[in-house]
Amino acid sequence: MTPESTPAGGMKRSQRSSQSDSSRGWTQGDNTVYLFSMKRVAAIVLPQLACELICAQQPRTKERPFAVIVDDEASVEQAEANVVLDAVDPCAWRYGARPRQTTAEAAAFVGQLEVVRLTRPQIEEALGRVAEIALGFGTTAALTLDRPQPEPTIRYPAGAGAGPLDTVWLDVSGCARLIGGEDLLCAELRERCSKLGHHARVAIADGPRVAQAVARWSHNQSERIVASGKSAEALATLPIAALPLDPKLMAWMGKLGILRVADLHRLDRARLAHRLGRAAQDLLELLAGRDALPLCSWQPPRRVVEMASFEHALDGTEPLLFVLRGLVARAMARLSTRGEASAKATISLAYDSSILALSQLNAKLERGPRAAEGQRSRAQIDIALELPIALSRQEDLLRAVRVKIERLQLAAPVVSVQLTLDDLTSRSVAQLDISKRRGVSPDAFPTLLAELSAWVGPTRVGVLRVANSHRPEAQSQLAAIDPKKCQAPERRAPEAISGHAAVNRVLIPEPTRILPQPIFVGRLTAGALIGAEHSLFLIDRLRLSTRMDRVEWWTDSPVSRDYARAWLRTGLSGGAGSKPPQLRPQQAAAQQAQHSEAWMFIDRNSRRGFLHGWFD
Repeated sequence: MTPESTPAGGMKRSQRSSQSDSSRGWTQGDNTVYLFSMKRVAAIVLPQLACELICAQQPRTKERPFAVIVDDEASVEQAEANVVLDAVDPCAWRYGARPRQTTAEAAAFVGQLEVVRLTRPQIEEALGRVAEIALGFGTTAALTLDRPQPEPTIRYPAGAGAGPLDTVWLDVSGCARLIGGEDLLCAELRERCSKLGHHARVAIADGPRVAQAVARWSHNQSERIVASGKSAEALATLPIAALPLDPKLMAWMGKLGILRVADLHRLDRARLAHRLGRAAQDLLELLAGRDALPLCSWQPPRRVVEMASFEHALDGTEPLLFVLRGLVARAMARLSTRGEASAKATISLAYDSSILALSQLNAKLERGPRAAEGQRSRAQIDIALELPIALSRQEDLLRAVRVKIERLQLAAPVVSVQLTLDDLTSRSVAQLDISKRRGVSPDAFPTLLAELSAWVGPTRVGVLRVANSHRPEAQSQLAAIDPKKCQAPERRAPEAISGHAAVNRVLIPEPTRILPQPIFVGRLTAGALIGAEHSLFLIDRLRLSTRMDRVEWWTDSPVSRDYARAWLRTGLSGGAGSKPPQLRPQQAAAQQAQHSEAWMFIDRNSRRGFLHGWFD
């Protein structure tokens, strides 16, 4: 094989390596060896997913055995006694209840069996949260395969409480070495799933169905990592229920004593293909260890929602903050895998309706109908956090949430909390700090803005922008920060500034500090004593700098001012209108050097003097 005929996806290796390594995909020609990147897929199986969701929504079901029925939105309601169970909890399992039984059959084994309904979108949403976490360790996550496969009739012992969907696939080809190996990758995925409240079984193999079968049916945790090229040997030790077989065909094989995949290898291929029907070619390829079924890429939603409900209502802000800490941690963990940040957070609190109605009735009886009308509260409130800059860290969002919750007055105990993150943008990554921790943290400013916005309101936190006005106090305005367009303001060329603006900005010195509202100080003359900002000042001299004549003449109150630079002597105390104190000669000489330069003007209409700024 020549270098020009290099296979697609292959990479040339040195001729010194002559041995073949099937686990890494080495193929050897006459004089050249090529390396192919082998496909590796991780299957995350959640064997108790449906039961875990029910226990999270209804904590009282933990005290008694229960079974789960997964309802599709398009399905027709059936009689309660004829509905087939999709999952059972471990307690009902010990009494003899099994999935695929009807409610009447399961009730014959469990006398006080509680049947709970769960929707398929709820299961898909839970799997989506796991897929978001998994995307931080791989390239492609999937909830379904490219080709629909028949669901096996028998799901136990690993999938008794999972329901119809229980697997998340992750393409980890070439990614395990970044974690430290496939064993560490499996352990990390299991730990991340446990933080979400799910028990997970993780396996890695060359194909998605092989990895799913090993994760479901392998009892030894060390055997859930199938070496490359060893898929057929790994499947041989599993029962035939691990294969995507038709339920009738599986029952027929059970009658013949074919209980494991290894028993199928001893059968004649031609007769076996005749029994397998249309899926014969695909199943024979799977038995041989070749599983090339592609994954259907899953795209995360553009809104992150985390919710928690309680059997006993939360009374007070401290337990509410404790719950929100967990919700924020899970939501930010999902965002970190995407590399995104959120600029808007909404907290929805649902009150206990009975206590809320009782408190409103008491207020009506004590204060009357009209007084209680203004205190009527809704059963649910929404607290919106408009963040000036998108946040991506858990600690930053918690500080903003704490400011809002600590000031909240609860009308009744809270029975459920929902956290929603919107306005998702790409996370900004700052340059690494090489100043040995002596520099300013790049995350300190967004955190401070988030706290200030939650405390004083989003309309009072922003950036200063130059406005088109001749009045100095109106030339700067507070504008809201757009988290999606945090760009520096455009700089105009010097020649673009003309007319009065050019004279005002270039020739005339402007003060470093301008007061938002001018302060009346009285008559402005040299030698006058004025009081401003709780201090007394003596005007040494004045120099005219600017005249404004009928600025904004189209309004009801046009501005006419004469601006001047004033040199003030400081160090005096007292109130406006008081006489200058009698100082000793040494003190008077020391205070002669203490001067401040102010920016003052005289209103030409009223002839009154005002202090408008300072020169530092």
